Order: sequence, then C-alpha cells, then structure tokens
Amino acid sequence: MSTDVATAHLAKEIREAGNALLAKAGEEPDRWWFAYELKDRARNGWSAGAMDIALNRLIDTGKFDTKGDQVRIRPL
Repeated sequence: MSTDVATAHLAKEIREAGNALLAKAGEEPDRWWFAYELKDRARNGWSAGAMDIALNRLIDTGKFDTKGDQVRIRPL
C-alpha cells in the first residue's frame, strides 16, 4: 500500500470513528462518558489509534466537553 493510499485509508477510518463517537454520545446527550467507555461502545472494527485520534479531534474542535477523564457531546 502506498503512503498516499494508506494516508487516505487512515483518514477515512478516523472520520468514520469520529462519526460513530458523535452518534453514540448523541444517543444520551446529557451523559458524561468515561472516554474509554465511549470509545468501546462506538467501536466498529476501527483501530484503537483511530478512535483515540477521532476523540481528540472532537475535543479539540469543541464538539465534546471534558470533565477530568470524562467526555460528553457539547450541548447545542
């Protein structure tokens, strides 16, 4: 697999993992999740690394609030 193909594949995996995290957290929007629990419940075959990167991006872009080691989807 070439670097470009691998990069595109990983970007897609991270994007899909992020969408799954948003969807799972959106099912219970007021719930504070332990990060490991949300990633575990949202995982659908994606690597742990992709889930970690996706969650970090969602936090960095303000789509999730944090409280210690817990996260929740940011209320609208």
